[in-house]
Amino acid sequence: MRTIVVASGKGGTGKTTMTALFAHVATGTRGIALADADVEASNLPIALLSQTISCKAFSGGSTARIDPQLCAGCGACVRACRFGAIYTPDEDDPFTPYAVDPWACEGCGACVYGCPALAITMEPQIAGEACTGSSSVGPIAFGKLGPGQDLSGRLVTEVRERAVQLAQVAEAELLLIDGPPGVGCPTIAAITNTDLLVGVTEPSRSGAHDLERLIGLAAKLRVPVVAVLNKADLSSEGAQGVRELCRERDVPLLGEVPFDPALAGFMGDLVRGADPGTLFAASPGLKAAAEVWDCVEQQFEPLAPRL
Repeated sequence: MRTIVVASGKGGTGKTTMTALFAHVATGTRGIALADADVEASNLPIALLSQTISCKAFSGGSTARIDPQLCAGCGACVRACRFGAIYTPDEDDPFTPYAVDPWACEGCGACVYGCPALAITMEPQIAGEACTGSSSVGPIAFGKLGPGQDLSGRLVTEVRERAVQLAQVAEAELLLIDGPPGVGCPTIAAITNTDLLVGVTEPSRSGAHDLERLIGLAAKLRVPVVAVLNKADLSSEGAQGVRELCRERDVPLLGEVPFDPALAGFMGDLVRGADPGTLFAASPGLKAAAEVWDCVEQQFEPLAPRL
């Protein structure tokens, strides 16, 4: 089974749209499974009108909790906390038990060791969910990270593991991953140990800059990388900058997809079962994306599948 991740160095390049289009084209020639590794804004299930089958709670870090029956109001926990997460509900009463702001608590546990009354404990928190679902193009795994939660890299790993299980059950030949934007921990978790990274960029200075960072990350992870220029006709200067970057970094630019205002509507038609050939003929964006996917498939043969 091949694993391909579609990622971008920045948000707004059309990465999820491109992943959904690739899925529609690929499913005509091979069995596929999907994973949405952008757990902070999981939009691929929306683009594919996926149906959720099951979700499992994802445990995050721990948050301090003060037992008001044991708290002596001495303030030792306040002095121990470096994040300003502990406060008193009534500042006029020095003996009011202290409380913890869960949004400010970093879970370091310093207050636990600083409390002489042993009134503070660390309690695990639910950081989000790891889910599985079904779509017209194949089974899908995705995550939902809760507001203000971290550990998104761990949730991405959980989503990938679920996606591999779905792919094995479905005997899929391809696992297609919609990666998160940026080059941080979630992106590293999404790209590591994949067969190919498809970097989606846009014709702007920020698009070229962040694509270069993504290329550098892929090199460190030893993952082959190719590029796609989306909305290519919006800026000739920006598009030329991306082309020059790809030449300088020896990264294949597989294709350029024009800006197509009707693309979202056509994608909805695809999900609802419209004939792909008819839509591709009517939409330059769809047609260009299909041609890009043909080029992606041509990358398969030189790649040694990971064990």
